[in-house]
Amino acid sequence: MRSLQAAFVAAIVLAGCDARTAPVSLDEETPVKVGFLVSGVRTFPNGAMIAVDEVNGRGGLLGRSVELIVRMGLEEAAEAVDTAEAMILGDEVVALIGPNRSAHAIMVGAVAQRHGVPMVTTAATNPGVTTAGDLVFMAAFTDQFQGRVMADFAFETLGTMTAAVLTERGNVYSEGIGDFFVAHFLSLGGTIVADESYERGQTDFTMQLTEIAASAPAALFLPGSDEEVALLTAQARALPLRDADGEPTVFLGADVWDNPALLEHEEAAVDGSFFSTHFSPDTDEPAARAFVDTYRTRYGIDPAGGDAVSYDAVRLFLEAAARAGSLDADAVRRELLATERYAGATYISHYNEVRHPTKSAVIMTIADGVKRFYQQVDP
Repeated sequence: MRSLQAAFVAAIVLAGCDARTAPVSLDEETPVKVGFLVSGVRTFPNGAMIAVDEVNGRGGLLGRSVELIVRMGLEEAAEAVDTAEAMILGDEVVALIGPNRSAHAIMVGAVAQRHGVPMVTTAATNPGVTTAGDLVFMAAFTDQFQGRVMADFAFETLGTMTAAVLTERGNVYSEGIGDFFVAHFLSLGGTIVADESYERGQTDFTMQLTEIAASAPAALFLPGSDEEVALLTAQARALPLRDADGEPTVFLGADVWDNPALLEHEEAAVDGSFFSTHFSPDTDEPAARAFVDTYRTRYGIDPAGGDAVSYDAVRLFLEAAARAGSLDADAVRRELLATERYAGATYISHYNEVRHPTKSAVIMTIADGVKRFYQQVDP
């Protein structure tokens, strides 16, 4: 596989930058292939497939069926880059959807831009995702917005005056949203009493948690993976981690918490916590309700936020191409940028000049091991 991908990379070097204007085959006998990249093992292709099946049920895209080419389990950014190259050059996909991790999406965006292929990320939220160029769009809100939402919630809704932050060192998502949370919390008049970090793969957080415990924060913001959060919260409760009044410190998270694996983890101590995410399956919005009903019927479970934005990312590309009447990258880009009042699993008011969507977030709480809708936050 690696040697084949290396050959693909060599081929694009010869092709240069002309790929963006290369004509796309309109052979009605061949499907429109769309690449879908998933970092880690997630259910995100479930949402994407619903979008594909919907368009195929209406006759396809531009008279052709749509085929989703899925590649899952991409643990390293370099692997995601290799996979994107292979999808473009080997599978001949006309667009890339995903990946869901910001660090991966930033690098894959450069691949899409170089090859002249439109890209819509799924759950990737770091604002830097779109810096590769004008063909890269986000279906999710940015961490700048999400960090502000959680800082506002901590300070204004919970009445929290002191907070601590614990992030994964070198992780663009974790560090990025941590910085946004800190900056906004301080601007509101709150105090950050501890700002600690840990290494990727770390399992013993005694040193960091002891430092944090000494400052007795009312809230602890933990934008880490399900495995890290499970261990961190268990160890924090064991200390125990308490605020200045002797009450348990409230744990706060972000959209990465919207993962069934967190609630299924035996060690997780997250009851009473709050986290931001893209979507709630308890929504009353008609288009979102239809997505939830279809998802439940097909898969027997509720969709998570990442499933919702995966559905939306595919639909956003397909609808833009349909409006453009073409698979030409520039035509699709213009229509994506012109998106207004998109109503799918989530709602997008519009895109700004750097291709970040204006949209709402929801805050969920966890009670008795179950996530529950708490409130919606509009931009």
